[in-house]
Amino acid sequence: MNTSSDVAAAALSDVVPGAGGEQSSVAADAGSGAERRDRQAGLTGATTYAGEPPFGQLPNQDAFRPDGASDGGRPGYAFSRRLVCLSAPEGAAAASYRSLQTYLLARHIGDGRRGLALCSPQIGSGCTTVAVNLALACAQAGINTLLVDANLTRPAVHQFIAPADRVAGLAEMLMADSAGRVDEIRRDIRPNLSVLFAGGLTLGAAGLVPQQRRFKDIMDACMRSFDFTIVDAPATGGATDARHVAMSVRYAMIVARRDVTLLADMKRTADELSSDRVKLAGSFLTDF
Repeated sequence: MNTSSDVAAAALSDVVPGAGGEQSSVAADAGSGAERRDRQAGLTGATTYAGEPPFGQLPNQDAFRPDGASDGGRPGYAFSRRLVCLSAPEGAAAASYRSLQTYLLARHIGDGRRGLALCSPQIGSGCTTVAVNLALACAQAGINTLLVDANLTRPAVHQFIAPADRVAGLAEMLMADSAGRVDEIRRDIRPNLSVLFAGGLTLGAAGLVPQQRRFKDIMDACMRSFDFTIVDAPATGGATDARHVAMSVRYAMIVARRDVTLLADMKRTADELSSDRVKLAGSFLTDF
């Protein structure tokens, strides 16, 4: 399959074309800009800061569908315009996510692999944008899909699929007493799409993921219950959480950003994951 960058092709043998091909899509670019604004504002978890909309609401210019119940989804969730498979299904960016879904169906899901961690070498690669759009593309193709926000340092899935109220999630499942395990998966938010949000985060929540056995048990249960589980992992640079996430899921795809991600960083990430015995499904090059 052709790639939009020889640099990415040199890093991994299987490279999937990035969103928008040679030209950026407006929706994808908006997603990238929003992620940059979040980082500059120091946003972490589900916290609302001054100038940000209340929890469960999206910025006016970002909101696409205030409620998904009209087309088969559960009420009480707002959907971002950055979900291009909903807001611009005929656009180039949506086509690229469908292409990625087809690629994975043929070469990953079709081989009985039920999970995939999306990892990036550094913050700002568009990993969450890819994760949520890929999950939606899979759901639209009839695959029973679960999207997991495992980035307990800078969770962002709730900025694309916003519940009306604060919801518990992965953090609560990791902190629950072993005798009273809980299930915080929000099922069928849209047809074939369920979400496990990061949850109500506390100081030090990111340290919950390296408690590998508990996290792995949760991931194993998810992969048994759904046809495909997509996990949005933290950036690998300078942190071990992403490696723990990938080791638990066992398969990973690297998300890189054109003209931003360095070849050396991609290779380092690939080498680290390979050394952890994580099998790489390839890479996805964003063109925001």
